[in-house]
Amino acid sequence: MPRIHLTALFALLAATFLAVGLSTPRHARAADESGIKTLIDQFTAAFNSHDPHAVAMCFTDDADFINVQQADSRGRKAIEEHFVPLFSGRLKNAHRTYTLKNIRFITPEVATITMDYVLSDTTGANGETVPPRKGLYDWTVLRQNGKWLISVAHESELGQPAAVVPVR
Repeated sequence: MPRIHLTALFALLAATFLAVGLSTPRHARAADESGIKTLIDQFTAAFNSHDPHAVAMCFTDDADFINVQQADSRGRKAIEEHFVPLFSGRLKNAHRTYTLKNIRFITPEVATITMDYVLSDTTGANGETVPPRKGLYDWTVLRQNGKWLISVAHESELGQPAAVVPVR
């Protein structure tokens, strides 16, 4: 075989090997999505049972959690400490539901998640129940030791949509 054909054959084989090696088989991707959904369910159950330790255990040791007031808690211990007064105060009866919008894999070990949520049964400053609020979660999750954990969580409260004004 002429040299050019061997080079082309080698390049084709290398490209095929890389494509196969970098792609995630469909069954593995489904298992990863299932693991991420399990993490979301664990977080939601911990939140709804008002368990700050269980909430914190859904995060990596060095995680960042940014709440709707833009307070940043860094690390699992700080995240747990953030939820302690909330779960004994204004979130003591809180209930959160979510709707998963998207899971996007950055690598086989890293994914981003977006979810809508509804938070109900919270208590206002006057002690009365606050009407349900809608929000958005934007998470980056990592697989560590075979388990998916939250590395970065950003929580945003969604206000009422602005009135649409037609452009003339």
